[in-house]
Amino acid sequence: MQRIPRGSDWNSFLRVLAILKRLMEGPATSEELIQSVLDTVGADAYSSAPGARKHAFKHDRDNLRKRLGVDHVWDPKTNLYILNDAGPYGRVSLSTPMLRALSILSRQYENAVGELAGVRDLVQQIIGWLPPETRLRIESAGEELTLDFEQDVDRSVIPPRVGETIQRALDQHRKLTFNYLSPRHADRKAVFHELAPYQIRFQDGHWYLRGYSLNAGLQGDESFLRFRLSYILDDERLRVSPMKVEVRHRQPPRFLVHYQLAPEIGRGEISHRFPEMQITRNEDGSAEVHAVTDDVWDAARTLLAYGDKCIVLGGVDLLREMRKIVAGMAKNYGYFVE
Repeated sequence: MQRIPRGSDWNSFLRVLAILKRLMEGPATSEELIQSVLDTVGADAYSSAPGARKHAFKHDRDNLRKRLGVDHVWDPKTNLYILNDAGPYGRVSLSTPMLRALSILSRQYENAVGELAGVRDLVQQIIGWLPPETRLRIESAGEELTLDFEQDVDRSVIPPRVGETIQRALDQHRKLTFNYLSPRHADRKAVFHELAPYQIRFQDGHWYLRGYSLNAGLQGDESFLRFRLSYILDDERLRVSPMKVEVRHRQPPRFLVHYQLAPEIGRGEISHRFPEMQITRNEDGSAEVHAVTDDVWDAARTLLAYGDKCIVLGGVDLLREMRKIVAGMAKNYGYFVE
């Protein structure tokens, strides 16, 4: 980049833009704002003399407010500069469909907690970059369209260290160890697990950790397990091991899915609920579906939503899971099952 004289109007203008750019990322101290200028404009954008640098920084803030119309304040409690309005040159312009989508997300994630609170904060950050009149439109928008992501189903709080430790193990491809307190165990005793983590997934309103169990005695695809994050304990056994995860543990298993849909569903548009779906339509209107899944437990419950309009024909693991569920339901409702 061509060197710009420090005292020039162009240098001053670029410094002001650099400050605005940093404030749009979030609250910042004066030191962080100055460093952003040095990183963006150049190491000699400000004088190295403390007094001259302080004076120039104050002058830049005045220009930011008076010439660019940027409303920002300093909070003495936190020692942070906070952006209230990015002004006419820093605001974001979005198309009507984008604004409608932003409005939907704003309502959907308004009360989000846990990991999804980050989505709420992102949406609010984007809304804060919009012109004031556009923000009012979003806030007063109706509820003609809503999306149900079930993010408010799980009210439990996931300890920050649990999420941070899991993410570190995933990023570094290392073994993860933890105590797990599942309600399935009547004695309410935690079970120790060693896991080759594969993925964190938000599913049915809950956050799950999925991966291959490295506990002794578990082998094959049955060792690919899911753990609800809110049941992982934040204690001394929650650790990232130095041991690297093998490549084969970085891929999910593949289970066959084979089911038939009744004519009243098969004659319509069939939902693609699984990867690699192949659909065969029969003369009577029914449809036969072949696909794959990496989660037999979830696949079975997905197909249960069809009720008696769906018959699972295979594969072996899915059929076994479905039979177990149906037998349990029959028992609960007083039907005899051999």
